[in-house]
Amino acid sequence: MRQTKVIKGDIVFQWKYGFYLLYLLVILVYMIIFSFFTGDTRNLIVSCCVYSDPASMGMFFMGALILLEKSQHITNSIIVSPVTPREYIAGKVLSFALISLIVGAILILFGHTDNYFLCMLGILTGSVLFSLCGVIVGTMVNTLNQYILGTVPFELVGFAPVIAYRAGLMWDNSLMLIHPGCAAMRLIEGKANMLVMSLISLAVWICILYVIANKCVVRMYKRVGE
Repeated sequence: MRQTKVIKGDIVFQWKYGFYLLYLLVILVYMIIFSFFTGDTRNLIVSCCVYSDPASMGMFFMGALILLEKSQHITNSIIVSPVTPREYIAGKVLSFALISLIVGAILILFGHTDNYFLCMLGILTGSVLFSLCGVIVGTMVNTLNQYILGTVPFELVGFAPVIAYRAGLMWDNSLMLIHPGCAAMRLIEGKANMLVMSLISLAVWICILYVIANKCVVRMYKRVGE
């Protein structure tokens, strides 16, 4: 019950500060861009946008949300409440996952996927991955400039190899699935082959990032409480 309230609170907070409106504007911009392309080129662009947009926007807005909470001293209220670090992380990650699923479901209509369910699963896991990265960086910094610099390594590692992979670089090489972004991209494409490897890769990386994020949130709780 408490976890549900935390998630609801994050969604209301995001709505209040116009996060959903910004995503709506992003969708409209992408719709215009997609209209200039057709065929395989369009499918490639849509797939990359479905992967990168919820992920990159989610990571950026995650930092904005955490920094906004810090500036308004909302974090101080959270740490003296019964909300645990696990619930704090889940509230942030799941609320952004909801936006990502909505945006991804709309964008993929302009492209192609072999399996819509796998596509949604890929969007969800990709969103969780980058949201956790956002939590890790957001809890460690105090300014937006610090956050932007801190996310650059995650963006480079998270996007460049995946876009090259989707463009055809080593597409059939199962070793590429060690990269969680490539595994998520394969799901977004709806590819059922190598499904187990993709799911294992994503599960392992999500667990690793969650453990790191949990430690970062615990440290943030301690710093704010001092």
